[in-house]
Amino acid sequence: MCEPTMLAAAAIGTGAMQAYSQYQSGKFNADVANQNAKLNEAAADDSINRGNAEAAKQRSRARQLAGTQAATMSANGVDLGAGGALDIFGDTAAMGELDALTVMNNASREAYGYKLQAANDRLNAKMSRRQGNIGAIGTILTTPLNAWGAYKVAGGTGNPLSFGSETTGTGSNMFKNMRSGIF
Repeated sequence: MCEPTMLAAAAIGTGAMQAYSQYQSGKFNADVANQNAKLNEAAADDSINRGNAEAAKQRSRARQLAGTQAATMSANGVDLGAGGALDIFGDTAAMGELDALTVMNNASREAYGYKLQAANDRLNAKMSRRQGNIGAIGTILTTPLNAWGAYKVAGGTGNPLSFGSETTGTGSNMFKNMRSGIF
């Protein structure tokens, strides 16, 4: 059977390693979530840029269509300054701009979704860090109780934390044994 104080010391060492692991895990998960937030913000910017480029293409197509319409009407002898031709040009320009604005609106909605996800990722980062810290603190707080339980289960008698009063039994004062070089 193990020396009671050795078992208690092992419980303390295990608790310290577990607390450090919880802290590091929270830090790592927070870093991952923050990186995901950066990626989502970049995707939002890309969405806006793609939307602006597609809107510019849509406006260009509308101008080309208006040019084709003008050439066709002119070739057929239609007066381009007359009401009907002007109405067609106005409708073409309006529909082209509506299409361009629709493309930009869709890109803005897509970007908004990415920005919401980035905000959610940042919140997850904070929560991961807090969970790691709280887990580590909880482990640090419960480790002495676990060590005490291990000490008692291994047959330790007395109070290993007593200072100044000697109790009977092997390994009864963990700190005294630490000072004397037992572990």
